[in-house]
Amino acid sequence: MKHIIALMMFLAAAGMLPAGDIEFQGMIRSYTGATFDTGDMLNEQTVDLTLRGWGGMSQILVNPYAYITADQEPEFGVREAYIDLFFPSPALDLRIGKQTVVWGQADGAFITDIVSPQDMRNFILADFSEIRKGVPAVRGTSYAGDVTFEAVWVPVFVPSSMPGEDSIWFDQPAGFADAGTAYPDRTIENSEIYGKVNYFSPGWSAEFMAAYAWDPNPSVSSADAAGPEEISYERYGVVGGSFSTTVSSVVLRSEAAAYLDRTFNTQGFGASTHHQFHGLLGADWSIGGVNLSAQYIMQYIHDFDESLLSRDLPGEPASELTHMLTARGGTRYFSDRLDVDLFAYIGLDPGNALIRPSVSWDVENGVILEAGAEVFLGDEGLFGRYQDNSLAYASLSWHF
Repeated sequence: MKHIIALMMFLAAAGMLPAGDIEFQGMIRSYTGATFDTGDMLNEQTVDLTLRGWGGMSQILVNPYAYITADQEPEFGVREAYIDLFFPSPALDLRIGKQTVVWGQADGAFITDIVSPQDMRNFILADFSEIRKGVPAVRGTSYAGDVTFEAVWVPVFVPSSMPGEDSIWFDQPAGFADAGTAYPDRTIENSEIYGKVNYFSPGWSAEFMAAYAWDPNPSVSSADAAGPEEISYERYGVVGGSFSTTVSSVVLRSEAAAYLDRTFNTQGFGASTHHQFHGLLGADWSIGGVNLSAQYIMQYIHDFDESLLSRDLPGEPASELTHMLTARGGTRYFSDRLDVDLFAYIGLDPGNALIRPSVSWDVENGVILEAGAEVFLGDEGLFGRYQDNSLAYASLSWHF
């Protein structure tokens, strides 16, 4: 109901704008997949709409969506609904309302990109524009030459969304699904603050960020011998940054963040705080019309203890140092109407991977037919644990 009320308010605001200043866009998609192992069918229809309106010094955007499946109740929501205000002197932009925020240089990973929590109900298979959840926020951006300053205040905490018990992606330790959840009180003291400074020049760019926020994934707060009685969300501080430059025709990227006093679950249903470091080195280049990308990603837990449980693998022991590689290759044919892409996550120690080949064909302007696969390899690790969920899919989408 609250989403419908918010949508009506923003549509009413749009109605006060001149007709020529309103733009309506959208996407309708039909998706069908089948797992290799069992032949289980996955089917979803998606409607994603965007209404954008402009005034002299303002803009509004509303992004309602709907997910419709055969065996569940339709899901309706509003991913974004905000108002932009533009002030020429001093150069300042204000965005007020529900919004998604994209930070950092990583491709397929979240390091400094932490303002928007994640919708992981379909693991990481959804498009990143759909994985990021909107948060109610006030976002200010000011400009001073080549330097941009950005601050985000989130007054109400929004957690990440995890798979339900009826999902093929559900993977929770015994007892966690039955535990109660304690959410942060909606008070001014519990709001979140994020800040970023960005410098851009023709040859290189760099940014520094800091945050005092709530971890979007929960931790055990009380337990007995049978398991967790209650899980809760804990505060942490984050400092980080990214850097990119071009050497000849190769774009070099790096990104790193330190999560300070992050809470980890421990064996025996306890919890412990540790600093965690997350870093990335990447490169993008092109050879013979093929666009290529490679990344090395690492995570390190300071003052490591053998009792710690992994944050990425529920119920599994954590590792002091983890390594991952990603690789991407893609090209276009037939006047850019045929798009061939291959993306892979490769986990090291233990060896496991997610391979994502796809082919899409622009049938006509705005109508795209796509086919691909999600192949999980390995017996354990972040991707190996889902080896039975490898699937092939096809989708038809209409963009207008």
